[in-house]
Amino acid sequence: MTARDTAAGDAGGLADAALAARLARMISDACDGRVTPAEVLATGASPGASLSALGVTSLALLRLIDAVEEEFDVVLDLGGGATHLDSFPLLVGHVAEGTR
Repeated sequence: MTARDTAAGDAGGLADAALAARLARMISDACDGRVTPAEVLATGASPGASLSALGVTSLALLRLIDAVEEEFDVVLDLGGGATHLDSFPLLVGHVAEGTR
């Protein structure tokens, strides 16, 4: 691995951290503040923790999908298992891939 690869990885990590922070705020907004951005970000340490276990209701999830699709121009399809909506880390990864 070269210094350039390391720098690119660091930049990607910073971009993903900024994306995670933005998505955490969007989840909190979709939940009308019942879940804080800090609570959402804390689930990043537990990739198995589902959004529903965090308190994201089905209505909040629909609000979130609309907001994410509009802001990031990515598709969050509910069909086909929608594993990208299973947990916060999976959502961040899916949006990051869709915006690269």
